[in-house]
Amino acid sequence: MAGYKSGVSFDTMGESTTELFSYTLQAKSENYERSRKTRIYLCAASPDESGQEALDWSVETLAQDGDELIVLRGFDTEDAGKQDLLRSQAHQLLLDILERNTQLSDGTRSLNVTVEFVAGRITDTIERLIALYRPDSLVVGTRARKGMKALGAALGAPGMGSVSRWCVSHSPVPVIVVRPERKVKKTLDKRRNDPKRAQDHWERVCRPTSGKYPAGPQALMPLRTLGNGYQIFSR
Repeated sequence: MAGYKSGVSFDTMGESTTELFSYTLQAKSENYERSRKTRIYLCAASPDESGQEALDWSVETLAQDGDELIVLRGFDTEDAGKQDLLRSQAHQLLLDILERNTQLSDGTRSLNVTVEFVAGRITDTIERLIALYRPDSLVVGTRARKGMKALGAALGAPGMGSVSRWCVSHSPVPVIVVRPERKVKKTLDKRRNDPKRAQDHWERVCRPTSGKYPAGPQALMPLRTLGNGYQIFSR
């Protein structure tokens, strides 16, 4: 693609051991230069809605000029025989990211983008890539099967799937969990329409301490909005 230098940096799909199957593509802007301000982000981008939301948010909101973005997509070892299809998907994913970056910044934002297609257990792959790339943050979606959603709610992490909960519990780097915007809106609407729940929430979060903080929504002042309905608050 014009404006980028790209190539295949790692390909073991021809190996006999399927657990070692991986395909790595890398592309960077022609004017890309790494600096002390460069941040590295690892995004686990599964092909479903949740993974796409995590990737979109990483490209559109998180990554800044001069940053590095590593995009991971895992696949089952049983699919390792579909080498041509997997390589094609990896190239298309990289192309989509570069095109999106160009659209958002008119080609002025320089990025270094790496796409990793790796076979095997996704949590093991995430652990290896964190050790390899040493990212500043890990971005994941909230994909969860029905049974895992119930388990997540029971463990105090409603809406989070097994992978995202594993990341939050075990990742040595900060984890950003991105929920699809429609789910965020649905949750917020449900809370607004439940007066008892809303009152309990403010009593727990904004309870006055020796008269220092007022009770109610005014006790929290938003510092900045992260996107997808998330905000960082300070009192």
